[in-house]
Amino acid sequence: MRLEDRNALVTGAGSGIGQAMAELFAKEGANVAINDIEADRLAETARLVEAEGRKALPLPFDVTDFAAVRDATAHAIEELGHIDVLCANAGIAPTVDFVDMSEDAWDRMIKVHLYGAFYCCKAVVDHMIERGHGRIIITASMSAINGDIHLTHYSAAKAGQVGMARALARELCGTGVTVNVIAPGLTKTNILGEVDDEVIQKYAPPIGRIGQPYDQAYAALYLASEEGSFVTGHTLQVNGGAF
Repeated sequence: MRLEDRNALVTGAGSGIGQAMAELFAKEGANVAINDIEADRLAETARLVEAEGRKALPLPFDVTDFAAVRDATAHAIEELGHIDVLCANAGIAPTVDFVDMSEDAWDRMIKVHLYGAFYCCKAVVDHMIERGHGRIIITASMSAINGDIHLTHYSAAKAGQVGMARALARELCGTGVTVNVIAPGLTKTNILGEVDDEVIQKYAPPIGRIGQPYDQAYAALYLASEEGSFVTGHTLQVNGGAF
């Protein structure tokens, strides 16, 4: 198994891509600390992880609260012994025209995605450097590369994640810690319900179907495994050809 004796922390694991990551990691041998802002959404993910014979550690917290992120991560390290893989995956995607966009809407998007990823990385990076091993994987979006209509704030936040990951990867070279990004195309998750039909039609994948959460989870598995140990600072676009 690719992740035997490894421990992972996955944010936004209550559904969608994060839930698929948690389940797949467990299938491959990892114990998984699972996060969602809503505690009741973690029960099904915990069941899926435990059905694979692995330990699930539910951690309900808001990724925009650094103290909560730091304390929950410390708890996960204490309970599991160490964290090998971080998947900073939590996100939102409500659409709005730029001319109608409020400061609060902009701030919330930047906080969840860019600050959230920063807080999660800050919480694990010293631990990973000390151990000489770590895999940091940030879920961005094709919006980071292409920009999306009605999603200027989302596109900006996701582009920020890509830039942060690339810079952090360079800084951590030689420590045993890699930092990479997955940039999903349209994927069938709860977030897709927040995106208007015009965006969905504009970016429908040429491959002939909308992505499924496991399409992204398999990409994360590669980056989390030893097979991906020579890959860092990379943005892997998993989008069905929707470049």
